[in-house]
Amino acid sequence: MSVSLPAGSWSRLRGRLWPPGLDFREQLVTAAGIVGVAICWMSAIVNAAQGANLWTVLLNVAAGFATIALLWFARTTGRYQLTYAITVVGLFFVLFPWFFFTGGGYFSGMPAFFVFAIVFSAFILDGVALWVLLPLEVAIFVASILAAYLHPEWVLALPSAQMIATDVIYCVVASGIALTAALRMLIRIYEENKAQLVARNAQLAQVDQAKSELLAMVAHELNTPLMVIRAHAEEAAGVLGEGQRSSRVGRDLQVIDTEADRLGRLVAQLLDLSRISDGRLVVATQPENLGALVQETLRSYRPLLTRSGNRLELERGSAAPVVLMDRERIVQVLVNLLSNAARHTHDGAITVSVKAIGSHAEIAVADTGEGIAAELIPQLGAHPLPVRRDGVRSSRDTGLGVGLMISTHIIEAHGGTLSLESTPGVGTTARFTLPLAPQS
Repeated sequence: MSVSLPAGSWSRLRGRLWPPGLDFREQLVTAAGIVGVAICWMSAIVNAAQGANLWTVLLNVAAGFATIALLWFARTTGRYQLTYAITVVGLFFVLFPWFFFTGGGYFSGMPAFFVFAIVFSAFILDGVALWVLLPLEVAIFVASILAAYLHPEWVLALPSAQMIATDVIYCVVASGIALTAALRMLIRIYEENKAQLVARNAQLAQVDQAKSELLAMVAHELNTPLMVIRAHAEEAAGVLGEGQRSSRVGRDLQVIDTEADRLGRLVAQLLDLSRISDGRLVVATQPENLGALVQETLRSYRPLLTRSGNRLELERGSAAPVVLMDRERIVQVLVNLLSNAARHTHDGAITVSVKAIGSHAEIAVADTGEGIAAELIPQLGAHPLPVRRDGVRSSRDTGLGVGLMISTHIIEAHGGTLSLESTPGVGTTARFTLPLAPQS
């Protein structure tokens, strides 16, 4: 008649020894503890069979029970770091040197267990405990070996060469199995984490794709009502006579036109964000006169940029280099920088300059406005920022950071760079570079 544990009893026993949710160190200590109990008790049996002294046998048995007690303490209290420290101090600092001196010294298998103890401690300890206890442990083991060499009378030698060989084989195999189990566990956890990371990245890629598709869809859907609003505003403005354009209705229509234009730029930015996310933002470059483009842009946008009492100037002596550029994209960048300057400058000056420096042309847009806080500058151009209400960026800037991010991608696609310099209360200067066209 055979006796077996009920299925529920085995599950409860496994749950107590190896509960779910353990991290790597906790799993490692649990595995090493189970293996350690078996090693201690097997050592007691081997030592007893070889005629070792009674104290060595009893200490091995006691070490097994102490390991079980430590595992139980860790499970019930959750104080794993304290358990690790007790294990290192009690087992490795005290019992291992004892076994070394009472079990043959370095003419035994204990040096193999010294190696196991050092590697195991490096796995389980962390923080200050690692840097304090691990060097101390190494020092104790080295001191034990030196003491056995200088004072061989302190070592209780094994009685025969056969016992020495048996002990060495046993200790090497036991410590090797324990280290192999720990390393295999580490590899398994790494592979599980890698698989989870791959799955998570795939989910994030799907979310990112859905976000890009949503941006593109929203932008396209916004275009239709926006075109209707602008068409009706233009039609209404055309009906008004010259004397009525300064009336309340005329001013309201002008506001509608201005805000529709701003909303149109925002829709274009949404489309560009979708292209950037998908890697579809491309530029078609050809030789263009940069000076002429800058002058045309300033003439077109002067009424909008000077609305807050600002002076819009092209720096005297500015160059007119021929550069490789996508004309529409560079106009987009220039308008974005000019709009930012006008939005945060009142009764001041906005100055544009063009220079040829080496193999590149540099365009600078400088204003005498509010400026930008120093901690924001590294973030601008990298990603959109939340709306700030501290006066540095107003809530009217619905595309805060988006335009700069898109502009940065456009300039980088041209092989240039975009940078910002600013002092709060003094002003901001935005610079970008474009490659000069090769001379024919």
